[in-house]
Amino acid sequence: MVRYFLRISYIGTKYRGIQKQKGVPDDVFIQGAIEGALSTLNLLKHPHAHFSSRTDKGVHALMNTLHVDLEHPISDEVFLPHYVKQKLNNHLAKNEHDIIVTNACIVPDTFHARFCARKRSYYYRLAVLKPEISDATFQTCLQYLPVFEMNRCHIVPSELNTSIVKRVADIYRGEHDFSGFTKYLKKDPWRNPIKIIEECDFYELPCYKSIGDPQYSNISMWEFYVKSKAFLYHQVRKMVGVAIAAGLGHISLTKVESMLEDPNPNKFSRCHLPPPWGLYLANIEYDRKGPLLLLKFVSHLLIFSPHS
Repeated sequence: MVRYFLRISYIGTKYRGIQKQKGVPDDVFIQGAIEGALSTLNLLKHPHAHFSSRTDKGVHALMNTLHVDLEHPISDEVFLPHYVKQKLNNHLAKNEHDIIVTNACIVPDTFHARFCARKRSYYYRLAVLKPEISDATFQTCLQYLPVFEMNRCHIVPSELNTSIVKRVADIYRGEHDFSGFTKYLKKDPWRNPIKIIEECDFYELPCYKSIGDPQYSNISMWEFYVKSKAFLYHQVRKMVGVAIAAGLGHISLTKVESMLEDPNPNKFSRCHLPPPWGLYLANIEYDRKGPLLLLKFVSHLLIFSPHS
C-alpha cells in the first residue's frame, strides 16, 4: 500500500460538496468523483480519499488537497504519480466532471492531507455595480452580470462602500473569537472558535481585457482574501456577509468589533450569508521541511513498470 498526495482544482457549481452521503449518487460529490476515477486503476481495495478541506455545495477550489492509499494489483509494483494524474484526468474529462488533478506525488504513510496542513486561504469574489446603476437591488442585480461570471461571484448594489469593507478586513486581522460567525459549536464543542487571521484584505481586480462581454462595463470586480491555519463552518462566508452589511450601512464598524469582542450568533441577524458560488478555496500550505520534500526525489526510487 502506497500513500499518494493529490492537488486538485474544481468548479463546484454542480457538486453537493466534498463528502459523500448515503442514499445520494457518489458522483455528485467531489469525493465520489475522485474515488470513482481512482477505481479505474483496478485497485485491490476501494480507495478512500482524505481531503484537507471540505468545501460546501457550490464552492469552488483553485487548490484543494487529499491523500489516498493505493495498492497495485501486482505485488511489489507501484503506480507512478504521473500515471495516476493522467489516468484520473482522462476519466474525469470523459465523464464531464469539472475537476482537474494538477499534481500527484508519493508521500510517507505518516503524512495526512488535513492534519499536516499549516495554512488555508480563501478568496470571495464580489461584482460591485457601477455608481450609475443606482436603482438595482440584490434581486435585480443579476441582469447586469456578465454571463461568464454567473455562479462564479456574488453581485452587490453600487451603494457598497468599499472603503468600509476594507476597514472591516482590517478589524478581522489578528486573534479573535469567531463563535458568532459559525454554527454547530454546541453540537461540536471540541471545535476551538479562537482563530488567528494572519492575512485579510479587500481589493479591486484589474479590468478584464480578454473577454469582450459588454456587461463587464456594468461592474467592478473585487476580492476578499483571508488566510488562517483553519476556519470554522461558514466562517469565511459570514465574515464576508458582515463586511457587506457594514459596507451597505446596515451595521456600524463598532457593531462589527462587538461581534468579535462579545460573540453571539444572534448579532448576525442583520447580515445575510452570501451565496457559496462566490467562494474559492485558494491554497493549502504545508511545511516545506516536512514530508512533501520527498516528492522531489521519490520518483527516482521507483522502477518503471508497464503495469504501473
